[in-house]
Amino acid sequence: MSRRVGFRFRGRKRNSGLLNGITLRGQKGKPFRIALYVLAAIAVIVVGAVLNKPKDQLMNAAEMKRISDRGVLVVGVRDDTPGFALDGEGLEIELARLFADYLLPETEADAAAKLIVVSSQTASTKLSDGSIDAAIALMQKGASSKYAYSYPYYTDSCRVAVNEGAEDMPLDQMVIGYVQNTAGQNVLNSYIDAHETKVERSFIDRLRGRTPELPPDAVTFTKQAFASYPDMLNALRERRIDGAVLTGVYAERYGGEYDFTFHSTELGKVEYAIASSADEPAIARLADVFIYDLRRSGQLDELIRKYGLD
Repeated sequence: MSRRVGFRFRGRKRNSGLLNGITLRGQKGKPFRIALYVLAAIAVIVVGAVLNKPKDQLMNAAEMKRISDRGVLVVGVRDDTPGFALDGEGLEIELARLFADYLLPETEADAAAKLIVVSSQTASTKLSDGSIDAAIALMQKGASSKYAYSYPYYTDSCRVAVNEGAEDMPLDQMVIGYVQNTAGQNVLNSYIDAHETKVERSFIDRLRGRTPELPPDAVTFTKQAFASYPDMLNALRERRIDGAVLTGVYAERYGGEYDFTFHSTELGKVEYAIASSADEPAIARLADVFIYDLRRSGQLDELIRKYGLD
């Protein structure tokens, strides 16, 4: 239910000026309504001009000239993630093809994109060595300074998978597993950094090279690294660890193989973005405009619903 809020001005009455005579209702308010519509239209034109101007400039960047001359955008995509990329279908597969069409409108739609299958490990390697122009492969925005990232096209949750009955166990009393070099590890580290007790080292501590003791009620966390998700989830099933960090993507992927529930505390969010080499930032900046257009038109939301990711 909406609530009307009124404001009372105390003290001297304000003079009846221009604002007191303005109304947006009826025939009297028609000129003001027209003025507002005109201002809104101008704002849309200005926003479009601001976006299109950098697009034209970015299309002249060296990396874009190379891609245009080649006539193909080489994109790294996964092939192991339901909803995102599996058997040649998914949100990221469709985004890769749409992005190629966006950058290479003169190329036939089916020929504009060359998709190269990558994994979480090889996507970064292929970006660095120039094997691919861009990666649309669950790349966490801002994860590495080696790469340039677009605005996110999808935001995922990051939770701690636990055995039934441990949903409210304090996280600082658990052994929490994570897979190395993943978005889940990054989110876990950020959570721990924000919640773990820290004691500042004094000048004397630094001079003597000693670390001050934590207070008895200090909050600390215990974590354990794993090489793969099956290794970590097997450890959870066998109760060798109390919790396992999973993003929504991997919870969906492994939920049918392993029996787990989730801790009541969410660790944070993960944003997935289109990535390019930091040496070729024009691709990621053009991806900004591309994602903006998809969001503004509602097409991105439609794609997310199409692949059951909403």
